[in-house]
Amino acid sequence: MPLLEVEQLSVSYSGAGQTVRAVDRMSFSVEPGEVFALVGGSGSGKSSAALALTRLLPPSARISGQVRLGRLDLLQATEEQLRAVRGGKIAYVFQDPATSLNPVLTVGEQLLEAITLHTTARGVEAVSVAREWLRRVGLASLETRLSAYPHELSGGQRQRVMLAMALSATPDLLVADEPTTALDVTVQLQLLRLLRDLQRSLKLSILLISHDLLVVERIAHRVGVMSQGCLVEAGPVAQVLRQPQHAATAELLRARDALAFPA
Repeated sequence: MPLLEVEQLSVSYSGAGQTVRAVDRMSFSVEPGEVFALVGGSGSGKSSAALALTRLLPPSARISGQVRLGRLDLLQATEEQLRAVRGGKIAYVFQDPATSLNPVLTVGEQLLEAITLHTTARGVEAVSVAREWLRRVGLASLETRLSAYPHELSGGQRQRVMLAMALSATPDLLVADEPTTALDVTVQLQLLRLLRDLQRSLKLSILLISHDLLVVERIAHRVGVMSQGCLVEAGPVAQVLRQPQHAATAELLRARDALAFPA
């Protein structure tokens, strides 16, 4: 049974007298312990699809279809049910940690807030959990420096803090929306290796949102290609990338090859 099952998901935005459909009747699933990647160019609808899963879109957005996490349809869930899902069962890591972390709160305050909100750990136990997650994401140097502020960290360190916050609640699904785009190439590779190792050790399910097939090849099991709001192709990563069936996939492959083998 899939962990997450999305059927006929559509997202449209209304404003200024017009309606724009960002996601058009897309269907996909994420299996337990699987990394499923949604890949596409800018404006293809992949981020709107990811945010629609837990209804994190603005009021101007209209969402239809079905999004089932186990037996619960998230599009029909109550606000109370959604609060339990957001961060607890489905956690997000976004592209730019500088805008996701609160600049006036320390790393420790923000990590402890996530832990106490979604787990039963409190006090000394919560601090111990925070230090353990910093260690697991490769920030052992911060274990005794929970008083650090986000501006005192590098971009890669901030993204690792975001990952620690997301995983500290032991979610069923991690949604990673362009998690390495804002980082330089060396740090990107380090973070991808970390994400891959954590996924394997925790048997974590990940929905990876990316425009970069080089990233998808390194970590995903299956991939879905989006173009103009539609899921135009999906399958095992090796199969889709070896035998692309849609022009949008072929275009992404040309971009990958240009980056891998610059002229």
